[in-house]
Amino acid sequence: MTAFRLLQVVCISLFLFTSLLIAGTLDHNFETGNDYYSNGDYKGAIAEYEKVIQAGYQSPELYYNLGNSYFREGLLGQAIGNYIRAKRLDPRDDDIEANLSFARKFAIDKMEVTEETVFFEYINRFFDSFSLKESTWLSGILLIILISVIITSRIYRRIHIASPFLVLLIVVFATSSIITGVKLDRDVLTRTGVVIFEQIEVQNGPGEDYNVQFTAHAGLICKIEREESGYYLVNFENRLKGWISTKAVSEI
Repeated sequence: MTAFRLLQVVCISLFLFTSLLIAGTLDHNFETGNDYYSNGDYKGAIAEYEKVIQAGYQSPELYYNLGNSYFREGLLGQAIGNYIRAKRLDPRDDDIEANLSFARKFAIDKMEVTEETVFFEYINRFFDSFSLKESTWLSGILLIILISVIITSRIYRRIHIASPFLVLLIVVFATSSIITGVKLDRDVLTRTGVVIFEQIEVQNGPGEDYNVQFTAHAGLICKIEREESGYYLVNFENRLKGWISTKAVSEI
């Protein structure tokens, strides 16, 4: 074995050992957080779960448990934010949806229910029934199948691909691509936040010298348009718009 080959083996071994060590530590933090939660020490649970997140690990169970811990501590904004993060990773989990809906009932700021909002609610439910990972994988697999079918029909001309099948495949691929595009825009490209302060004044400019327009409360979700001088220009889900301190918002 050459010196270079030996060095490669050593480096790979160190990498695998380090990865296993980190994974073991994160598992320990997660289980410790669960123990704290079971014993009613919600602050301790939050600290352990946050350590796992700061290490770069994500899972619906982690965000769900963290959301539960924040809710028990009376931190509504942080709870809602983590339930939404959990739902993005596992959109069809009934427990996540139930806890998110329950937590949002405690928010002071309410959405105005109209025929338009009800219509968009049904559309949102359709797109929210898929995670970005699922739709991306589905689109990729369908694209490979579609390309393979077209190439096969061109190379082996004796093989006849029924037109209805090809049309159906194209329609399904197009639908999955649209879902992926919408999910990418919502979950990645669009900056979303939730108010975490119990209440915060929203102003008409990025600074304390500007006029106060209204007061926002914990749990109100917003889209972040831009940042300036320690303030976000946001569009709230109740259709109000203004500038809010970045400290009062947790980006989801």
